[in-house]
Amino acid sequence: MPFGGCIKRGKEVRKEEVEGTVREILSEAEKMVKGRKIVLIYNGEKIGKLKMDVPLEELEVEKAWRSPFGIKVELEYQGRFVGTLMLKED
Repeated sequence: MPFGGCIKRGKEVRKEEVEGTVREILSEAEKMVKGRKIVLIYNGEKIGKLKMDVPLEELEVEKAWRSPFGIKVELEYQGRFVGTLMLKED
């Protein structure tokens, strides 16, 4: 059983629905190195993590889906999966 995530994906969300919000958040987010992972911090709160240090402004939305905790977004850099981001739903 995988750790630290949703075992079952919820309903997929169209990329276009979240791209603007993700870009806005990434433009203000900070990176913090914790061990081998890079944690994404936005407004003092952990919102995601990266597997490698990449420029935030060059990240793209690969996939997004609804989970019990919000909208989970998979991020890619130059066509390669590099991390995830969680968007809270109101």
